[in-house]
Amino acid sequence: MKEQIGIPRSMYRSLSMYPTSADAEQVADLVERTAAAFKQSPGFRSFTTSVDALMGPGARDRKVARVVVVDFDSLDDALNALKADDFQETRTATEEIGATHFLFECREV
Repeated sequence: MKEQIGIPRSMYRSLSMYPTSADAEQVADLVERTAAAFKQSPGFRSFTTSVDALMGPGARDRKVARVVVVDFDSLDDALNALKADDFQETRTATEEIGATHFLFECREV
């Protein structure tokens, strides 16, 4: 999608939250595997992850230990990355440990 003058460019964001109940080493491995897979995907923009303990009011209940944010150019790019054959084992493993995943369109305001 080309940015038009005066119209902010949108993107699609994947937000994943990994529970504190999951093994930290397993989560670290899954995050690394996810990063490696997504960075090879067409339309990939960025991959960030939280480090150390989460802070703020939402972290008080300590249900979430790690947050991952991945940005893609388009919905098709995001869905293709999520549905890629070589990502399915990792995807299944994240779901098995109870990670919560969101996919949404966003833009700068």
